[in-house]
Amino acid sequence: MRRSLMHRPASAGRPGWWCEFTAYSTADGGNGGTGLRTKVADTPEQALVWMRLAVRVLLSAFDAEDTERAFRWLDHGQWEAVMRLRAGETYAFVASAGDTRVEWSARPVLFLSLARADHGPQCPCPRP
Repeated sequence: MRRSLMHRPASAGRPGWWCEFTAYSTADGGNGGTGLRTKVADTPEQALVWMRLAVRVLLSAFDAEDTERAFRWLDHGQWEAVMRLRAGETYAFVASAGDTRVEWSARPVLFLSLARADHGPQCPCPRP
């Protein structure tokens, strides 16, 4: 039996994981991330699949130390990440490529349903 560790009212919304990719330039002090990309995942495993694929794309550009750490994480580190996400914790993987620091993160969120309006214009949503 699988039990959710996130406590929430049954009708509040649907649980999910918010995934982000951000790149920070150390030339400007690392303030203000650029290149923000986001993804929504329904399970911790989907969030990790997204992170693993994205890390592999940039793997050859990482600094030597971060390349080794990324290979170790790709081989063994995702199990810890899945357990942390299932426990309701945020998980992040950070690496450097020259003067740029890149970060992938995933955190549990609660996606709220759109409110239904009985008065006013029809909602252009695909579902009633």
